[in-house]
Amino acid sequence: MKLRDAVMGANASMYKRLNFRKIRGTFYPKNEDEVLEALEHARRNNFDVTPKGAGTGLSGACTGGNRDRIMVSTLQMKDIITISMGRGFADVQPGVTPNDLNAILDFVRLRFWVAPSSRDVATIGGLLSTDGGGNDSWVNGTMRDNTLRATLITYGGDRIVVSRDGVKSENEELASTLNKMGMNLDDVAASHGTLGFITEVRVAIRPQLEEKTKGAMVAFEDLDAMGAGLLQTIDRNCPIRYGESIVAAHPDVREDLKPPILILEFPEDYEMTFCNASVQQLNRRDLERLKNIRINLPKRQPKEGIQIALFEGYGFYDKSLEHLQQSIEEIDGLLMSHGFTPMAKYGHAPSKWYLGDNSPAFGLIMHSREIKPENKTGVEMYQTVSAIVEKCGQIGVTPKPEHKWPYSDEKKKARLLELQKALGRTFNSFIFEPECAGETLSTMV
Repeated sequence: MKLRDAVMGANASMYKRLNFRKIRGTFYPKNEDEVLEALEHARRNNFDVTPKGAGTGLSGACTGGNRDRIMVSTLQMKDIITISMGRGFADVQPGVTPNDLNAILDFVRLRFWVAPSSRDVATIGGLLSTDGGGNDSWVNGTMRDNTLRATLITYGGDRIVVSRDGVKSENEELASTLNKMGMNLDDVAASHGTLGFITEVRVAIRPQLEEKTKGAMVAFEDLDAMGAGLLQTIDRNCPIRYGESIVAAHPDVREDLKPPILILEFPEDYEMTFCNASVQQLNRRDLERLKNIRINLPKRQPKEGIQIALFEGYGFYDKSLEHLQQSIEEIDGLLMSHGFTPMAKYGHAPSKWYLGDNSPAFGLIMHSREIKPENKTGVEMYQTVSAIVEKCGQIGVTPKPEHKWPYSDEKKKARLLELQKALGRTFNSFIFEPECAGETLSTMV
């Protein structure tokens, strides 16, 4: 195995048991012509294609499954092509990170407003493929809300430009077919690299905010009170600039905090109030301390055992927020019945994400960490994940598309299959396997 193969196989999910013999080529193109050369190689040899950004995603899509495939990286495609201050956009290659772009925009007091916690590593192409967001998505939206158009190269080598208005291409027949199907940016967002290799993205840029903010820690009596509090912030459209939750945490990792709590930042002139909650105003130092505790929760290890992220992106909204206590108890009960000890639950709140039918959802995106029991096999761990998916369906919780949609988002999958018929062969074909790629991913834990 070559080092470059290991780098191409790296990813943040728990799907790490890769057969590197199935990776039949690794490519690091710098421009569209080199992308076309890589795809021609794949077509000649009947290889599958897996686009690869930084590997910070959690769905396992960037592994490419177990088929003979080539991996095509965006990490050498880091050019910032155009910045239009007057028209409010920047054209960038897909390997540019949010931090890369904002370092340049800072000189002209502009900003690209998508800020995942991995913004120093995650690529803009990858963020669009997963429809990523961050703790400010409540006010700034997800990646699709901040994208104006994307250029993709299909498996067959056609160049298509997709915007809110539809598709343009020199292949007029293909463009006509896709436009009749209503293809637009919603289809590219959260498609996990299946439709084409992204070579350029036009993103929206806006002025930096010139406002003073303040922070608050909101402590709730129980999880139902937190759910009601989040519904309150959503109904009032509160101007929260940063919103995080600590839903629950093991004594080994929570320091002096007593969850459930919200950590919020909002304009200085806004008065934040909640029913059935204690609101503590925070100075800048204490706000940053709490932010740091939240960020470090998934990095901490318990005194005994090893933590693992079995499932990410539980999306609580509407009715599921009204019964948050019962929902969390059912999830924890399931985990413990499979031998896992709940360690930490936290996440973006209030937050925004999109469902498989492209309708927006507002609520709590909860991440979770568990203490793994000794001698747990990969198959047993995947069986636990499958049970979590089933449980989420029962209690009205949706996985956020950037995390685990291949398991359960049948509407998104059906739409991608529809587009696949028009595009011909697409990328990451293992995602379209029966049972939402479960058979493949279960071998990779």
